[in-house]
Amino acid sequence: MNKLTHATVGLLERRWLKTARVLAIRTWEPATFLEIDLHLPDCDMSKWQQTLHMKCKVGALAYRDYTPSGWDAETRTCTLLIDASHEGQGSRWVKGLKEGDPVYYLGIASSHHQPVPGKRLVFLGDETAIGHFLSLQQLAGKQARIEGAVTIAQKHHQDEFCRYFSELGLKAFDKDGSGHSRAMEDWVSGLDAGDGADRVFFVAGYIPAVMRLRKLLKEKGYSGRQIRCQGFWN
Repeated sequence: MNKLTHATVGLLERRWLKTARVLAIRTWEPATFLEIDLHLPDCDMSKWQQTLHMKCKVGALAYRDYTPSGWDAETRTCTLLIDASHEGQGSRWVKGLKEGDPVYYLGIASSHHQPVPGKRLVFLGDETAIGHFLSLQQLAGKQARIEGAVTIAQKHHQDEFCRYFSELGLKAFDKDGSGHSRAMEDWVSGLDAGDGADRVFFVAGYIPAVMRLRKLLKEKGYSGRQIRCQGFWN
C-alpha cells in the first residue's frame, strides 16, 4: 500500500472509529485466554436481539471480530472473551492491553444467530466460541434449556471454564493437535436423534471442525434448519 493510499485509509479510519475503554482484565492460567471488560459510551445495547461481533482495531489497518457478552445496557458495559493462544496481531494486541486503555472499533454488527423460543439449544464449539455461547445464553434468558460441549486445548482452562460458567451446563473436552476433537464427535454421535425436532444446534469456532460437526449432525438426521454455523478461524 503506497503512502497516499495509507494516509487516505487512515483519514477514513479516524472518521469512523469509535472508542471503548478497558475497565478490567482477567486472565486464565496460563495467560492465553483473557476476559476484557469494556465501557462503550456510544453504544445502545438495549436493542441487541442477536449475537454480535465487534470489529476491533488490533494494529495498523488490521481488525479482528470479537463477540460482546455479558452486557449491561444501563451501564453500557460488556465483556470480550478472547483466546490468544495463536500467534497473530489479535493475540499480541489483547495481551498488550491494560486497564484504562482505549479500544478502537469500527462498529458492532449482527452474526445472525439468535435463540429459538421453546427449543433446546445445543452449543458446540471451541475456546473462540465461548463468548458467542454466553451471548446466546443471555439472549435466551434464565429459563432456556441448554446443552452441548466446548473443546479446550489447555487442561487448566477446561477446569476454569467448568468452574466459571457452570450455569451453561456444557461439557469440556480435549482438543487434538489438528483442532478437532474425537471426544466431541463421539458425544454428538451419542445424541438420541429420536427427539431431534426439539433441538437447535449452534456450531462455532474452527471452520474445518464446524463443517465436520455439521456433516455429522446431518448424517444423524437433523435438518439444515436446525443447524446454525459460525466459523471464527481457519
